[in-house]
Amino acid sequence: MDEDEHVRFGIEGMDGQLIIALDERLLVVKPDFVRGTDFGGQVASVYYGDIDSIETNVAASNSVIKINTLYYQLNKSHNQIYQGNHVPPAKDFMLSDNPTSIPITRWALSKGKPYLYMISDLIGEVKEA
Repeated sequence: MDEDEHVRFGIEGMDGQLIIALDERLLVVKPDFVRGTDFGGQVASVYYGDIDSIETNVAASNSVIKINTLYYQLNKSHNQIYQGNHVPPAKDFMLSDNPTSIPITRWALSKGKPYLYMISDLIGEVKEA
């Protein structure tokens, strides 16, 4: 985040993955942990004007929120070696390999629906201007 940006709200997915709404863009945060130790992760930055649509793929137990866009800025940190052990990041941690989507439980998706509508309104405001 830049100093002048403000967090409007966030939607929490599974395994600490988040969608954070800022004033002018969304951040899709995918942390990456192994045994409680931070090994880096990735953050996709998507401006509201660049978002084509937001889709929710609902499954029996878990779902996915996907931000559809033609352009996003990916900031990916490099994997690190922890205390000399060559332990790679957990391969199954990224439940969705798309950097602009997060896995989410059904109950959390229900709780987050009003926020998805707010994001839709923000997208509409930017595209009308």
